[in-house]
Amino acid sequence: MRKTGLLDVIAEQHRTYISNLRLLPELKWASLGDLYRLPDKEKYPLKEWEEAVSYLLGCEVHFNSYEEIGKSLKPFSLQVR
Repeated sequence: MRKTGLLDVIAEQHRTYISNLRLLPELKWASLGDLYRLPDKEKYPLKEWEEAVSYLLGCEVHFNSYEEIGKSLKPFSLQVR
């Protein structure tokens, strides 16, 4: 059985392909907010968090702790309408 990755989980929530999470701005911002709200962040290695967030943002991101993930992603959790 294949392990489900962070981006797989988010893509499944939005019923779309992983590539759309990056290509469609509304989905990109929603996905980053979803990652912020994801429980049990420790379930995924820091390296996978770095890869997922880097993929969505289109630039290299590094995390030294799970606390840092929360701090970095918090702005994306605020929905402005």
